[in-house]
Amino acid sequence: MPLVVLIFLFLLFSPATLLAEADSLEQASSVRSVALPGMSAYTGVGLSVGLGGGIFSPIEDCDCMGSWQAQLEYFYSPRLSGGLEARFFGGNLDRDVMLIYQRYIMNVRFHIPLDNFDIFMSPFLGFETTDFSAFRKQVLDRKQEAAQKQLLWWQRGLADSLDVDTVDVEVEDEHCQKAFTMDGFTVGSAIGMGYNLSRYFALTGLVQVEYNFSDDVILNIVPGVAFNLREIWPWAKRTLLSNWISFEIGGQRNFNRDVKGWSNTFFLGLQLGA
Repeated sequence: MPLVVLIFLFLLFSPATLLAEADSLEQASSVRSVALPGMSAYTGVGLSVGLGGGIFSPIEDCDCMGSWQAQLEYFYSPRLSGGLEARFFGGNLDRDVMLIYQRYIMNVRFHIPLDNFDIFMSPFLGFETTDFSAFRKQVLDRKQEAAQKQLLWWQRGLADSLDVDTVDVEVEDEHCQKAFTMDGFTVGSAIGMGYNLSRYFALTGLVQVEYNFSDDVILNIVPGVAFNLREIWPWAKRTLLSNWISFEIGGQRNFNRDVKGWSNTFFLGLQLGA
């Protein structure tokens, strides 16, 4: 047992380990970072991880939902990075349905870095795992079946002949279904930028257009602000390449589905680069 402890201490305080740690600290202090949209940051090297949460406020006919996002990006070179993004929506879409919607995106980013500024162009491929219309239909069918069981035998015959419940359900289902029922795959492209106003604050922005295979075109516009936590946190300054806290407000508009109005997203996120 003492031999194991001695070996561990030797490896921990050996010249090679100390030199590697010194190189890591020197690299961390020399890397310049620029905040980017989607809880990301430009460093030109290493790995970027982002986590965030917020509120998704759909069109007027639907209720607000909680939203969570995770982002992973790796820099292959100062001008090229690739990553994965996962986003989750959960809550009551309207008074009838509670659902969870999951979306996954793979992207490639081509960067044009300048002093305190970075702009990128990004093609991407997305995949949605939940079909809202099918999920909604299952829930509403169960509600109708439960309501029918509570009626007397003569009331059931009258309700079936008038078909009142079915008409009401279809009207309530139409607006939210148009906004949220999407097929499995999405392709699109985005242009994003980040600009450091000072050592502590930055502005970010994103314009994204995507086509879903349910014949829906979606436009996203996402401005934001970010604070450089690394500048005031000694541990992060010694260890991390970047560390930002961001707040973003997104606007989403659906086309080709007769959906009127903008959906809004409010996101608070944390980014770490290593």
